[in-house]
Amino acid sequence: MDAIGWVVLVAVAVTTIVLVALAPRLKREQLRKQLDGTTGGSLAGVGSGFDSVWRPSAEDAHADWEASVEMPAPAPIPGDKGRIQDGRLVIRVDDDAASA
Repeated sequence: MDAIGWVVLVAVAVTTIVLVALAPRLKREQLRKQLDGTTGGSLAGVGSGFDSVWRPSAEDAHADWEASVEMPAPAPIPGDKGRIQDGRLVIRVDDDAASA
């Protein structure tokens, strides 16, 4: 093999080794971005734009899913005893629900 062949072979080997070594860190970084909600970029909305044009049912299903995820917890009503007694969280299970 000539010199250029060796240079290309070494470059490919070094690139492969570096990517394999950095893969766990890159995966953690991507997972952290997904959990923070910061993943994506300026082109992130393009896919949803195509969904709304070409697959409106998928876009509607995604909107319904987002609405169900973002629903707030119901506000307590007056006269409700609450779930905290003596500084402890109390969870009561109905007998009907437990036997079903």
